[in-house]
Amino acid sequence: MFRRLRALLFGILLLALLAGAWFVSAAWFGGTPSAQPVTFTVTDGETGAQVASELSSAHLVVSAWAYRAYGWFDRSVSRPKPGDYELRSGMSYRDIARELATGPARREVQVRIIEGRTVDELADQLHNEQGIAVTTTQSLIGRSANRASFDPALRDSYPFLKSLPGNRSLEGYLFPDTYRVWGDQLPDALIHKQLDEFGDRFGTSTVTAASAPLKSLDEVVILASIIEAEVPNDDDRRIVAGIFLNRLKAGIALQSDATLSYITGSDRARASVDDLNIDSPFNTYKNRGLPPAPINSPGASAIQAVLNPVPNEYLYFLTDKEGKVYYAKTLEEHTANRRKAGF
Repeated sequence: MFRRLRALLFGILLLALLAGAWFVSAAWFGGTPSAQPVTFTVTDGETGAQVASELSSAHLVVSAWAYRAYGWFDRSVSRPKPGDYELRSGMSYRDIARELATGPARREVQVRIIEGRTVDELADQLHNEQGIAVTTTQSLIGRSANRASFDPALRDSYPFLKSLPGNRSLEGYLFPDTYRVWGDQLPDALIHKQLDEFGDRFGTSTVTAASAPLKSLDEVVILASIIEAEVPNDDDRRIVAGIFLNRLKAGIALQSDATLSYITGSDRARASVDDLNIDSPFNTYKNRGLPPAPINSPGASAIQAVLNPVPNEYLYFLTDKEGKVYYAKTLEEHTANRRKAGF
């Protein structure tokens, strides 16, 4: 009888020692972390007990009870911070608890904004590359073609936005460049950096007689956005800026295919008959003067071209498939250039 009791006590003691060893190993040392991380999310307001249960369900800890028991030794278990984490099965309880108590690591991302991109395309890019909801970005920057305006609070921070009509998006003012921002600050930090860059480069630009009949920076940006879409070469852009200014002075419609593409969202190199008949203030074939807003966010080259155009007597230009630009003073010369360019 005594031998059986002793054997039973020995067995219980052995199991306790094994359980204790397992607990110490899991809590302080862990196993071999898996190569593939698991995205684990702590939502705002969750308790340590709830997090322990979710860690167990995600197979990041063997036992929710054991993880909570480790909390008797480490108060980090009861202080998880909300956010997204990259955890691996096999991590020790100590490492998991400390990471959740510290908070998610900040992720710096690089975002490259290409010249000529519209606000709608920017919203789509942030959605595709960074997972930012399109509506989140649009609530800040607005949408194309005056369908929704930008956050009015931005007017107080950027003087060059104050005079824009209330129905305008930030089309034209989100300066294209490569930016590094914290992922958890998107899209706000990116938008502010783009506006800061525009302000540093062109916010205080003076519109001189060289850009007549343009009178405001907004008109410069509108014409620059058209040139951004029409002509790729810097030297040609300055000449084309002079041509568009000549047409504005003469009261001739700009007749830009780029403005029609902005309406239709197409990438056609040449406008169709249906495009030419679209009833829109952005149709520069049917309406004289500038469209009511930029059609993209132009880069420095296109804006500088409008601020410093090359004076000339041309009224027409066209670009062939290889990017060569043909200039003409008369409609007859323009028609001849079309034949040369293969149109």
